[in-house]
Amino acid sequence: MKSVWRDGDRVREVELKSLGAARYAVNIDGATFEVAAELTSDGRLRLTSDTGTTVAEVTAAGTQRFVRLGTLEFVLHREASGRRAGAAAQGGMEAPMPGVITKVMVEVGAEVEKGQPLLALEAMKMEHMIRAPRAGKIKRIAASPGQMVQAGAVLVELEG
Repeated sequence: MKSVWRDGDRVREVELKSLGAARYAVNIDGATFEVAAELTSDGRLRLTSDTGTTVAEVTAAGTQRFVRLGTLEFVLHREASGRRAGAAAQGGMEAPMPGVITKVMVEVGAEVEKGQPLLALEAMKMEHMIRAPRAGKIKRIAASPGQMVQAGAVLVELEG
């Protein structure tokens, strides 16, 4: 999966490729490294690479990611581009990480309330609920139970 993020005044291109067994090849601005990711019981990520192990906390808020990596803190903004920008503008909800859809709890045309569970994603041996960010009507469901999805894949579109 490729994405573009603004880090202050810098724009960073990021590509993440699964290597299996919770290992990933990460390319940031042309520099590539491998990392193993383990979700801890408190929702943090333990990242291990050739240079050692660190703990990361990531909080998503729309197109922003608040990241604490060890003692460093970042506020990243997803840059709008292509299909993903259109989906976000239309109320698209994306997979926060690679995983498998385990449940779809709504149907196209259903009216939903803010915070209502829409579907469940199993990732890193945990189930994550994808919830409605606001009240509206389900326009499209782009995932089904058993489907593997990549981080950033649009799962549900909400209108209204």
